[in-house]
Amino acid sequence: MKRRDFLLGAGISLLLPASVLAQPNMNGRPDNRPGDNRPGGPGNRPGGGRPGNNRPGRPGMRPPPRPQFSWRGRSYYRMRGPAFRYPRGYGYQRWTIGALLPGIFLGSTYYFDDWRGLGIDRPPRGRRWVRYGPDLVLVNMRTRRIEDVIPDVFY
Repeated sequence: MKRRDFLLGAGISLLLPASVLAQPNMNGRPDNRPGDNRPGGPGNRPGGGRPGNNRPGRPGMRPPPRPQFSWRGRSYYRMRGPAFRYPRGYGYQRWTIGALLPGIFLGSTYYFDDWRGLGIDRPPRGRRWVRYGPDLVLVNMRTRRIEDVIPDVFY
């Protein structure tokens, strides 16, 4: 019995210092550890270093990163687009190169002409970028064949 009590006490004494060190600083003052007075350290942050005051838009804070998509080995920023409305009888489908896009999507409602703002290439002559849900597809306007697909451009 004494040996078991001794081992239990020894185990608790080993864990106790670690639990005391893991306690958060509750006095509201910066810790006195080296490096705490550096720019951006606790107490020097916008909002006085208080939790919850490091939201984007505050001085010295970065906004959250914009979501990105990848095309031809490069990363581009996604674009916030208006809600996409599928025509009756259609829903989302991931298109592949070589597929035929239904003619209903070859109208000005679905054309995407802001390729410069997105940073992608100008469509070659006779082709158009067409928005299909969150994706962009490059379509040959004469044959309706899809020549390129960029998934997840819009959010």
